[in-house]
Amino acid sequence: EPRTRRGNPVLAVGTGYSLWEPPGERDSDPIRTGMEGGAGHVPGHMTTYGLKLSQHPDALDDTIATARLADQLGADLVSVSEHPFLPDEMDGMTVLTTLAAHTDRVRLSTNVATLPLRPPAMFARQAAALQQVSAGRLVLGLGAGEPLPRIAGLGGPDLTTRQSVDALAEGIEVLRALWRGDAPVHHDGTHYRLVDATVGPAPNPSIPIWVGAFGPRMLGITGRLADGWLPTNYFLELADVPTMQRRIDDAATSAGRDPDTITRAFNVFGLISDTVPTRNDRQLHGPVDFWVDALRDYVRRLRFDTIVYWPNRDQQAQTELFLREVVPRVG
Repeated sequence: EPRTRRGNPVLAVGTGYSLWEPPGERDSDPIRTGMEGGAGHVPGHMTTYGLKLSQHPDALDDTIATARLADQLGADLVSVSEHPFLPDEMDGMTVLTTLAAHTDRVRLSTNVATLPLRPPAMFARQAAALQQVSAGRLVLGLGAGEPLPRIAGLGGPDLTTRQSVDALAEGIEVLRALWRGDAPVHHDGTHYRLVDATVGPAPNPSIPIWVGAFGPRMLGITGRLADGWLPTNYFLELADVPTMQRRIDDAATSAGRDPDTITRAFNVFGLISDTVPTRNDRQLHGPVDFWVDALRDYVRRLRFDTIVYWPNRDQQAQTELFLREVVPRVG
């Protein structure tokens, strides 16, 4: 079993999870709104709202303007994805650093970073620096990387799905050990090895880790290890969400954690429009009223406390519509 040693303390590294699993491994079974009751919702929890923005080079000016608009309209978070094998997407951490310089309050999130292509020691250092320059606004969304052959093609490790899951969990432990910053980190694990590793000043406040997870094993690890769950509607069935939430709850309880301390964020891919056919499944399409009803259901019945909107076009206009017309009515 891999172990992480920092001075005298020894931390056992657990099993892992990733953003992706083969279909056979998946489950079968300041705008903030205080929600009162509703099936499954935790009374008193605040619902927060964010956006996923483009990182296409030609859209950079629009992305900066949209992030500033979201900041001004009270969004809680802006995020960018990371698909390093796509030639038309810029590096996510670089884009977030740019957005940090153009915003004042909104949190900044990777959605999600590909850990196999980012050695944890240097990634820990990069994230700690971004936490410092952004005045503590970073949320680190992590995934194990997919498709795995493309990761290997870019010089990353050539792993099976199970190995990538284990590597992600081990990597999370390494990141957290490095961020504590009170002693050099010695780690002799299956996937990562460090000797007398330090990464500079510890991030303050600590950086929350959210994980995109879908399958039973990943959901269990999310409940035991992660600060938040970050699935996407495009990759799940809404009918499966209650079972997925219970898996996280059960795993957290078994680990001695309070399940209510785990953020439940939901990436919602879609479009707000009264000129498209309505749908509420792996995408959410429809007019404002349709969106309001759907998001109320996501919060009250499906127990998501953070909604991250992925507009599939017209990101600036959609952001304004979402924050001005949809969000105030969800509560």
